[in-house]
Amino acid sequence: MASNTLFKFLLAAVILSLYLANAQTIKFIPCDNVTQDATINEVDVIPCPKLPCEFKRGTNVSVSVTFTMGGSKTVTKATTVVHGVIGGLPIPFPTPYTDACATTGIKCPLKPDTKNLYKGKLFVRKEYPQVNVYVKWEMQDQDSKDVFCFQVPASVV
Repeated sequence: MASNTLFKFLLAAVILSLYLANAQTIKFIPCDNVTQDATINEVDVIPCPKLPCEFKRGTNVSVSVTFTMGGSKTVTKATTVVHGVIGGLPIPFPTPYTDACATTGIKCPLKPDTKNLYKGKLFVRKEYPQVNVYVKWEMQDQDSKDVFCFQVPASVV
């Protein structure tokens, strides 16, 4: 009986360590020439054990962003916008999770001076070419202004 419990514990520990090995709190790149209503505290990308992140075609990439709203504006509607930036040219990466209030775990309205956790997903389509890219991830408010915006270096593999 004790060996069965020990086996379950070890199995859970191995699964947890494999999960954590695929996530990394990354050093993101703030977007240029963008005024943001929030301060990004932390960005986690899964899977991304090292930079540049490898985004495997035919799989989902998960992004978690911990952010603190600024002190002046309430956000009633939030939209996720994702682009791949290649040679300075932004190319849309469509995601079905565009309604951030309904699909990312944040609770709208987002009030000033509150800390929030955003969890988004991006499906890396099989038809995407193998390319090095900067992924530009934005959450915009009801006026199409950035609440937050960051970039992450990645390779589509």
